[in-house]
Amino acid sequence: MAPSARTRANRAFALRFTAGIVLYGVGLTLATLADGTGFPAWIPALLIVPAVILMAWANIDMYRSGDEFQRRKIAEAVLLAFVLSTSLILAVGFLQFFLLPAMNWIFAFSILMLSWLAGTVVSAVRYR
Repeated sequence: MAPSARTRANRAFALRFTAGIVLYGVGLTLATLADGTGFPAWIPALLIVPAVILMAWANIDMYRSGDEFQRRKIAEAVLLAFVLSTSLILAVGFLQFFLLPAMNWIFAFSILMLSWLAGTVVSAVRYR
């Protein structure tokens, strides 16, 4: 029995996204190892570009393979994540001028990921 279209889409997503994550990790690891050796760290960090392209391609194909209801849920989660993360990151940036210490860039990335999680949870609960 042949796998369904949904199963094929899930497998393609998992394969592309996993390849992107592995390539991303290799790029970061090589850039870290190159630091202090005299070899420019930006050269191995260029592996991050195809990694990001692979992960974006996987997510776009997964979105396109869904039906109207799935697309609506994803769009709502992305919209909520955008609104939350943008307002929080702007507030943190503004408050750094007055009382907060300078934050590392990974802090903004954490806000983005937590906002995506919140948007996904709200969307899942709304359409339950």
